[in-house]
Amino acid sequence: MYLNNFIESIRFRILTFQCITLVSWLLLPLMSYASFIETTIGTAVVNDATAAYFNPAALVLLKNSQIIPLLTWANFQTQFSGQSKTMATGFMQSGNSSSTTDYFSPSFYLGLPIGNRFILGFSAVSNSANRDLDENSLLRYAQSSNTIQDYDFVPSIGIKINDFFSLGSGVNFSYTSFQLHPITGFPGSNIADSQSNNDSDGSGVGANVGFLLRPTASTLIGFDYRTVTTYRESGQSVFNGTTQLTSNNYHFQLRTPARSIFSISQMLTPKFGMIATIQRFQWSIIRNINVYNFATAIGAKPIITSASIPYYLHNTWLFTLGGNYQFKPNWIIRVAGTYNQSPQNGNYQISTGNSYVLGASLGYQMNKTISLDGGYAHAFIQNQPINIIGNKFLINGVNQAARDVVSLKMTVNV
Repeated sequence: MYLNNFIESIRFRILTFQCITLVSWLLLPLMSYASFIETTIGTAVVNDATAAYFNPAALVLLKNSQIIPLLTWANFQTQFSGQSKTMATGFMQSGNSSSTTDYFSPSFYLGLPIGNRFILGFSAVSNSANRDLDENSLLRYAQSSNTIQDYDFVPSIGIKINDFFSLGSGVNFSYTSFQLHPITGFPGSNIADSQSNNDSDGSGVGANVGFLLRPTASTLIGFDYRTVTTYRESGQSVFNGTTQLTSNNYHFQLRTPARSIFSISQMLTPKFGMIATIQRFQWSIIRNINVYNFATAIGAKPIITSASIPYYLHNTWLFTLGGNYQFKPNWIIRVAGTYNQSPQNGNYQISTGNSYVLGASLGYQMNKTISLDGGYAHAFIQNQPINIIGNKFLINGVNQAARDVVSLKMTVNV
C-alpha cells in the first residue's frame, strides 16, 4: 500500500510539472510577432501609423491620415536530443523529439491627425500560434500540442508639445484563448497514456506611454514603456481517461512582462540612415501562477485539483543595429541584426537559447497614396543544454531551435 501511494504521489507531481512547463511556455507567444520593419528596426521611432502600437508619441511624424494593413507569418522549430527518465519506475527513453509552431499575425493600424498638435491612433493586432509535437515524443509528458489566440485593440494618442518633443500613450485591451492538450502517463507501468483538453479564455488591460525627441531634423530619439498585462483565464478542463472527468471551474492568471524600449535614428545622408534599439524585458516580475480546478488523475483515479506553479525566469536584453538606404526614388531597403536573450532556464524548462536575428525588408512607393513593403528575418538560436533534475524525472540533453518570419505591409496615405 505504501509503495502504491508513493508511486501515485510521484505521478501527481509529474502532472504538476507538466502543467508548469506547458503554461510557462505559453507566455512567450503573447509577445506580438509583427513585421520585421517595426519589431527589429527602430521600434520606438517608427515613422508611420504602426506607431499607434509601438510608440504613440511617434504618431506626430505623420503629415496626413494613414491606414496600414500588415500580415506576418512565422515558423518556429525545435529539436531535443537526449534522454528522459521517470524516477518512480526507472524507465528511460532516449532519442530526438521535435515540435513545430506556426504563427499567423494579421494586424491593422490607423493614424489620424487632429489639428496641428494631436494625432489619434488605433491598432488591432491578432496573434495565432499552433504547436504540434512528434507523435509519441519522449517529451510528451513535459510538453504539449496546443493553440493560442491573442487579440489586442489599442486606442492611442500622440501630443506634439513643440517642434522638438512629443508625448504619447495608449491603452491595450486584450483577449486571449487557450486550447491545451497535454498527455499524461506513467511509462514503465501498466497505466496507459491519457489526454486532457483544457480550454479557457479571458481578457486583460495594459498600457504604454512614450516620448519622441527630435533634437535635429535628421535625428530621432524615442522611448516607450509597456506595462504588465494580466489575463484572467477561465473555462473547462476535461480528463479523457478510462473514466472521463470534467471541471467547469478551471481558471488561472497569466502575466506578460513589462518592457522598456529605447531607439535612436540618425540620417547620415538624405538617402542613408542608421537605427539602434535597446529593449529590456522584466520577466522576473512573473513569479508564479496558481492554476485551479484542472482535471487530471492520480494513478487510474481521475481527480480535480489545483497547483501553485513557480517560474524561474530572468530579465533580458534585446539589442538591434540596422540601416536603411533609398537606392532609387521609389525604392528603399532595410537591413538589421538583433541579439535577443532568452528568459528561460534549462535547469527548469525545455527552453531555447539566446538568438541572433538577421533580416531585411524592401519597400516600393507605387504613388503618393500607396507603398508596399516585404520583409524576411531568420533567427539563429543557440543550442540550449537541458538538465532538469528532480524527484519526478530527469531530462538531460540539448535543445536546438530556429525561426523564420515573413511579413507583407501596405501603407495607404489618405
